[in-house]
Amino acid sequence: MTRMDPRQTVNSHRGNQRTLVLLGGGHANVFVLKAFGMQPIPGVQLTLITKDLFAPYSGMLPGFVAGHYSLDDCHIDLGRLARFAGAKLIHASATGIDRSSRVVEVAGQPKVSYDVMSINVGITPSLDDISGAREFSLAVKPVSEFAAKWQAFEARALAPDGARRIVAVGGGAAGVELILAALHRIRNLAVTANIDPALFSFTLVSGSELLPSHNRRARKLALQALAEAKIQMVERDRAIEITDHSVKLASGNKLAADCVLVSTKAKAADWFKGRGLPLDTSGFLALRPTLQLMDDDAIFAGGDCATVLDYPREKSGVFAVRQGPVLADNIRRVLSGQIAVPFVPQEKFLTLISLGDKRAIASRGALAAEGAWAWWWKDRIDRAFMDKFKVDDAMLAETPA
Repeated sequence: MTRMDPRQTVNSHRGNQRTLVLLGGGHANVFVLKAFGMQPIPGVQLTLITKDLFAPYSGMLPGFVAGHYSLDDCHIDLGRLARFAGAKLIHASATGIDRSSRVVEVAGQPKVSYDVMSINVGITPSLDDISGAREFSLAVKPVSEFAAKWQAFEARALAPDGARRIVAVGGGAAGVELILAALHRIRNLAVTANIDPALFSFTLVSGSELLPSHNRRARKLALQALAEAKIQMVERDRAIEITDHSVKLASGNKLAADCVLVSTKAKAADWFKGRGLPLDTSGFLALRPTLQLMDDDAIFAGGDCATVLDYPREKSGVFAVRQGPVLADNIRRVLSGQIAVPFVPQEKFLTLISLGDKRAIASRGALAAEGAWAWWWKDRIDRAFMDKFKVDDAMLAETPA
């Protein structure tokens, strides 16, 4: 499909009424919902298609695992937010897009027409490289499915003959945060249940060096935190097989394991393939800096499911959060007959890595430091983000029926 003038792109084939479809309730799309609820465009109908009615905020997931946050603390109520925005809510999964007819194909539902669309459907775990991972691991992605599985594991761990050996696979920030959060939570629960915390063991496996995308100082601080917590660290040895009681490594070594948390690389939605959508070499949606598809002015995307080809970045919720306001503004521009503007992400950005016990590592560029102050800072940022999308009864009362 060739690129079109945005003023032509948004001319509705249904008269003056135009439909903005938000496909997925990820971090970037919730900004759009809130922005259009605050300032709607006359004649534009919003439709939200989402498989989850409560969108998890990935930045607070380790805090949830550690027991610092409840489920309500770290989930956005998409139903209330959609009501505030005056959006039609379709609780279902998308299965494809037909750009020639401008419709979204939805599982078990009629096709949904769009004039402009924003895709923010997240990513799914890429487990094919680890034999048995689908059957025996607890994958972190998609985040929306992780919480219930983790709570089920907590109950299993506290049983008289329960799971005692916890292994995390993935040496990025997510792996570090999860193993430390798991240790903090499980040991606290064990004390409450009169179980000796020393019965539990914790191991982190990294196929490369720890925190490969972070600076040396951050890596050193993370290794110190793992050592202080008596977490076994395995570096530069890839997990190749997971069974119900072990993790086999590329070196041939085996680790005993009753629970395996996997936070390795993820992949794009399978339905992206074979639809004529522009994709990068890894199968994610290929975007211009305006957050529009490379060949389509009518379709935007944000978050982990897409890559801005001019500015590739690692898959991280921090980028979806920063894309959100720009995405909302550019969609508004295109619907108003204006040209979308490019978004240039920062080359250096702050990363806050939680350490389980209300401490964190703050890392930016070549600098890094650790302490309780960094966790306080992260907690304040995360709670402020969530507060943006809380919809109380008074806000709903002011929303036109």
